[in-house]
Amino acid sequence: MIALALLLAATQTTTHATFDSKGVSIAYASAGDGEAVVLLHGWQSDSTLWGRDREGKAKLDASAVPGTRVLAMDCRGHGFSGKPHDEAAYGAEMAEDVVRLLDHLKIEKAHLVGYSMGAFVAGYVVAHHPKRVRSVIYAGQAPLLVGDDNSSTEVSAFAAAVEKGAMSDYLIAATPASRPKPTEAQAKQMAAFIFKGKDLRALAAAGKSFPKLAVPQADLEKAAVPTLFMYGSLETESLKARVARLRPALKGSDLKVIEGADHVTALMRPEFGKSIVEFLLARKGGS
Repeated sequence: MIALALLLAATQTTTHATFDSKGVSIAYASAGDGEAVVLLHGWQSDSTLWGRDREGKAKLDASAVPGTRVLAMDCRGHGFSGKPHDEAAYGAEMAEDVVRLLDHLKIEKAHLVGYSMGAFVAGYVVAHHPKRVRSVIYAGQAPLLVGDDNSSTEVSAFAAAVEKGAMSDYLIAATPASRPKPTEAQAKQMAAFIFKGKDLRALAAAGKSFPKLAVPQADLEKAAVPTLFMYGSLETESLKARVARLRPALKGSDLKVIEGADHVTALMRPEFGKSIVEFLLARKGGS
């Protein structure tokens, strides 16, 4: 389990359910009662990013922020949710799934916590449905902005590896410069474990749709939603530059940099979960 133990411990019952989101089944987990907090995982992950039980299902607990209901979705293409292979089924539809989940549960507004891809999704919800959002945490990424080059070499490498049937190529290409690259044999062994049971074509379609989650910066500014940006100090310069560009425009937004952490290890640091809890406690009860 990652460092969200502060938020996602083990004292409450987690329920699991699905709902129909415009023809695609979306799975979600829920714990607690009160103001909704929606957790949005990263690309190639699922709701167990936030906590996992012995059966491999999401395990949640809202006790660190009393009076909240924690919800964790499996974004379409991931986990137990439906997995279309058409790129057109992703993009904005991933964000609309969040709004449809709120509608399904008759929730007017929610706090959003998005990690990596989840930050792209959260940004689209904030820009297009600001009245449904109490606050937002962009962790490990920031909203994609219209007018930027939102293409991704990692997504391209993944899609090419899927077509070639050689996921080891992707793992070698995607290894951060700060870490030693695996050998071909090591990468093949890792790929067999990491991608076992996953629908790779669905994940590729989701990744290629990311540019369609881009939003105008002006829409984020008008939304005026309380915001926290959080990332490891070893994250990409492109992410840091986008956050530096957005923060002055989003009045009162906060920033937490986890020193010495990268895109993966930031999740495991105690300050990651602690920062989420502190932010939510401070914004709970807000409009």
